[in-house]
Amino acid sequence: MKSCFALGGVSLSTVVLGSLLTTTMSLSAQCVINPTPSFYQNDGGCPVAGVADPNGGCNVVPNAFQATGALSAASPSFSIGGSMGYDAAGASRDLDWYTFTVDSACFVNLTVSAVRADGTPSADFLVFFGDPANCDSFGGYQYLACPAVFPEQGVSAGTYSVVVTTSFVATEPCETAYTIDVSARYSIYPACGDPAAGDCGLAHPATVGCADLVCCDTVCVVNPLCCELAWDQACASQAQVPPASGGCGVFVYNCTIGVPANAPSNDCATNATVVAIESTTAFDNTNATTDGPNNGQCGAETYSDVWVIAQAPGAGNMYCYVNSGSQDVVLSAYDNGTTTAVVGTELGNNFMGCVDVAGIGGEAAVLPNVVDGNWYVWRVGIWGNPGTPGGAGVPGAGDVTIVFERVVYDTGTHGTVCSAAGAATNLGLSSGAISATSTQRWIASPFTVTDPDGAGAADSWDLTMMQPEGFAPAGVINEKLNWIIWNRVNSDKPLYATDQVASGQVVYPTLGAAGEAPVPMALNLAAGTYYATFFASAVGNPCRPNDGQLIFSNFAWFTGAPAGDISTDATGQFLWRSATQPGSGPATEVVVAGTTTPCTNPTGVGFARYTLGTAYVACPGGDPQSVLRVALHVLGNPETAVNTCPTDLDGNGVTDAADLAMLLNAWGTGGIDLNGDGLTDAADLAVLLNGWGPCP
Repeated sequence: MKSCFALGGVSLSTVVLGSLLTTTMSLSAQCVINPTPSFYQNDGGCPVAGVADPNGGCNVVPNAFQATGALSAASPSFSIGGSMGYDAAGASRDLDWYTFTVDSACFVNLTVSAVRADGTPSADFLVFFGDPANCDSFGGYQYLACPAVFPEQGVSAGTYSVVVTTSFVATEPCETAYTIDVSARYSIYPACGDPAAGDCGLAHPATVGCADLVCCDTVCVVNPLCCELAWDQACASQAQVPPASGGCGVFVYNCTIGVPANAPSNDCATNATVVAIESTTAFDNTNATTDGPNNGQCGAETYSDVWVIAQAPGAGNMYCYVNSGSQDVVLSAYDNGTTTAVVGTELGNNFMGCVDVAGIGGEAAVLPNVVDGNWYVWRVGIWGNPGTPGGAGVPGAGDVTIVFERVVYDTGTHGTVCSAAGAATNLGLSSGAISATSTQRWIASPFTVTDPDGAGAADSWDLTMMQPEGFAPAGVINEKLNWIIWNRVNSDKPLYATDQVASGQVVYPTLGAAGEAPVPMALNLAAGTYYATFFASAVGNPCRPNDGQLIFSNFAWFTGAPAGDISTDATGQFLWRSATQPGSGPATEVVVAGTTTPCTNPTGVGFARYTLGTAYVACPGGDPQSVLRVALHVLGNPETAVNTCPTDLDGNGVTDAADLAMLLNAWGTGGIDLNGDGLTDAADLAVLLNGWGPCP
């Protein structure tokens, strides 16, 4: 069976207030709380307004973890007790972050039981595991049954952390009690995990076992001779088998350029073809070998692979489109950093993701948020088992096209803000037809579009995507997401209808992990200053709750963005928020593109100054400027300018002797090709002379 994975999927690593990770269920023994745990939480329970959380972990500055036990062969287990849940108002939740140590390589097991105050088992809690020195290392699971058994983790000697909380939905009450049972399992093979034992993916018959504890234990359980006699080629081969097939997924690179002789030039990843953005490159993998990882990283085995590499011309999204009529393509991507030199042995470490969603004919993928100047390697191969050729297509000819969209404007991903009482929360500003009396509740957020080339004149961008970050509050029906852009002058409020530049409506999208709402668009926007709004609606009039029925729509636009624009006056920071109500006003109405019923401004108020007052402030260590900044990302590409004076080689507005000198200096090289034949010759000279004089 084929598997599909979205390229550039959001990592499950970061644990912040409000994050929600992979969902799973696990049942084992009875859901019972240990009344006498080895260690107990030091925070007193659920958050207390104005009191710093002593085990707030990565959600407080500076980070604060509660130290607990130490695992060793002599003392292989301990327990932690505590409580978690939402406060009575449902405004904040309790996250408890603990650390513990292990003295040697082992397997850590975590079992969590949670029981509510009324004695019923908890059915909604999260458990995370990671490195307390790296807040981006945490990954975890949501458990919908009790007790929860976290997947066994192979670790080296060091310090680790476990986190317990409830999910982002306020269903688990304070004080839901829990016990975390922490235990260590040691391999029965002493050589496993020894750094001197050797690489698991390579044969080393002079030694037993291998350096990777998890892989060594996995292989030796199947074949004990690998840990008793020698780590031979059979052991190394088993280590290279994907985990789903009983191996470790160790990747060993093996490819020689030019072998076999009829292999394509880009058969080896180390000889990937350099391709330009906005270009199409032909390939033929008929005689290609396979040198990329088939180690379980990608859900689809890939064979007969060829390679291309492209550089990101800026920060933004890189797209790869493959067409090939004969084969079912698997497309994978790797981050190669700042160099074109691909190191084959590092492919497994540089893997970013793969896609296999289409059948025979081709494939497409996007890498979001690529780094300006970095090189990205694309692996193009055929899906399937080489033992059944033709079952999913066969190798053959095709082409690869790489395109790019740049970051036009970016506030960064939102963070939490704090209430006046000190509770951290993901604050969203309601936007939509949120009640019978607030049918046009919008925020007008300032944003700036800079000159694409920075060369003076206000050039324009072709926008391809806008992404506000937010969420849909419980109880609303969001069928559409609407947007409006207005011209902005300094911090003046937008005039309701006359300043409108463009508007539109899309089907309410699936939100990303940070609440990103992808809004595709094809809009040319000149460099300048603007306001934007995004608001949800149901069918019909986007400015009334489902055409006046008692159904409300709300896109709560996240604040707390670390960068971006903000309006300021003598009394402080503020935003413009629409102050319109139901009514009619043809002179000042706005009709959102794609709809027919106007949003009206009968009173002429349009937008009024809006602040959070003292209700929310920056969290400790946070940037006060970010509290009112809403999170918004804008993507696009510079508008392609038409050269109306191609003979003006030095760009001074006239074709003259200086241009003639430049052409003569390039004679015979093709460096200045005015007629498109690939050479700089007499034909180009004729074109230049025909354009002599001032440019039109």
